[in-house]
Amino acid sequence: MNNNNLDYGMFPLRIFLFPGEQTTLHIFEPRYLQLVTECLENNEYFGIPYQGKTTLSELGSLVKVNQILKKYESGELDVLIECQSNFKIHHFQNKNENKLYPLGSLSKIQKTTFEPSPELIKHAKNYLSHLLDDSKETKSEELISLNNLTNLVNLSDDEKIKFIGLNENKKNEFLVNKFKFNLILLTQEKMVDQNFYLN
Repeated sequence: MNNNNLDYGMFPLRIFLFPGEQTTLHIFEPRYLQLVTECLENNEYFGIPYQGKTTLSELGSLVKVNQILKKYESGELDVLIECQSNFKIHHFQNKNENKLYPLGSLSKIQKTTFEPSPELIKHAKNYLSHLLDDSKETKSEELISLNNLTNLVNLSDDEKIKFIGLNENKKNEFLVNKFKFNLILLTQEKMVDQNFYLN
């Protein structure tokens, strides 16, 4: 079910999280301190629209505060957040007479089933065995989920935004290319570590 046109507090940032991903935030602006405090009190989510270099993206991450890591005497907070789902913004309201922080109506992007192709699984396992420096594949089966695959190739925020708009075939192709590229980088790093410098 799509939760369309529900108003959520908005905190534009240059981060984009996939469901299940966590990160820490340092909250210091009064408007966002109000937002985070209210979300904690009411056990609510808030939206992080992705703030691009020049414009605000219509895509973002719906997150919940998992834990307060530190409270400062100044009132500032360090919090651990976790993404529950991604969303598309329908309406963004920067100013609101009742709240210091922006509000937005959004619809959640439904999780689609993603089937990694045999080629993608092969490249993921190959990269993993190089990364772990051995061929024990005891853990590789549970690593072949979409969340773990995207974490493993370490997608940038911009790449995540691009990835979310692709169809299943293109997602597989995109991740295969990332694994190939990362393997080249990893191999070069190891050669440098072993004092084999490339001319």
